Amino acid sequence: MLKIFKKKTSPKGEIEGALLKYLGVERNEVTKDDLFSVGEMECMGCCVNAPMIAVADYTNRSEGYMYNYYEDVTTQRVVEIVEIVAVGFCQEN
Repeated sequence: MLKIFKKKTSPKGEIEGALLKYLGVERNEVTKDDLFSVGEMECMGCCVNAPMIAVADYTNRSEGYMYNYYEDVTTQRVVEIVEIVAVGFCQEN
């Protein structure tokens, strides 16, 4: 799951729009491969580095999920992050 930091001064709409367009889903929908959905997170504790996203890794189910944070992202960078995560997931499985 990809979570976008909601902050009024960040271009959240652009980042979210780029993710949704690239993935071909609406907010909170899951991609056909069941790898991604896009949601919103209220606070990531780092306003100075917005916009940022959190990638939730649920490969260990609820027993040990974790978040990976990416700061100062651009519309191009979020697409690159999705591609990297997808390749990594495919290599593990």
